Amino acid sequence: MKAPVIVGIDGSARSLRALDWAVEEARLLGAPLRLVHASRLLAWDGALTEEARTALKAERTGWLERAAERARRRRPGCRVETELPAEDPVQALVKAGENASLIVVGARGSGGFEGLLLGSVGLFVASRATCPIMVVPESAPDPEQAPGHIVLGVDKGRSAEHAIGWAFAEADRRGAALIALHAIGTGYGSPRQRVGEQMHLAEALAGWTSRYPDLTVERRPVEGKAAAALVAASQDAALVVVGARRRHGLPGGMALGRVNHAVLHHSRCPVVVVPAS
Repeated sequence: MKAPVIVGIDGSARSLRALDWAVEEARLLGAPLRLVHASRLLAWDGALTEEARTALKAERTGWLERAAERARRRRPGCRVETELPAEDPVQALVKAGENASLIVVGARGSGGFEGLLLGSVGLFVASRATCPIMVVPESAPDPEQAPGHIVLGVDKGRSAEHAIGWAFAEADRRGAALIALHAIGTGYGSPRQRVGEQMHLAEALAGWTSRYPDLTVERRPVEGKAAAALVAASQDAALVVVGARRRHGLPGGMALGRVNHAVLHHSRCPVVVVPAS
């Protein structure tokens, strides 16, 4: 069976928008959908009375049940599972992602996910996940109304290969065009320097374009900073796809870097972070 698509549910409108995108990704992948809500308050540790804990569990179970019904309405026949672990939500999602095709979360974590007031669930999970993670901002359109192309950020690091492979496969699944964007900074005015950057981009994509010969691919070197270029491109894209490398000395941890942080915070469309293996 295909590894599931995991989506974090917290009872907010943001998590329902993430759910809609997760349903679409599960359809494209032919994978089941697993809805996860986690809360440390559900643990039996004496912090709540039994009556309060029972009421809390009923509330959170209701969130999951309503979300599952929404998923089935969007995709009749979709196989939907639910999980309600009594643990930290980031840990629960990262754990679920160890055997998943994709994790999908809303852009901010200040809804029902307790204890994450310093940042979004997406940012925390993206720095720890071992599978690709999609972070869906509030500004994202309904997936059925998404534009017909995907933007891929291509850098010169080793993390790019995994992101390139994922983006090509996703564009093929969607029947979408792919824009491979490579920011070349400023001061690259000479024709020789520009040709060199274009050759680098062509070489990075060469194996993948031959593997997907029918895919429309635009190689787009742009002058300026990568973060600004990707955020600008997100205005009319279905997805922005970026890579992340492993952080030295921290097993499972990813170094998102300034570019990925900026894109995760400011993109107008969903962002997929693909970790290097």
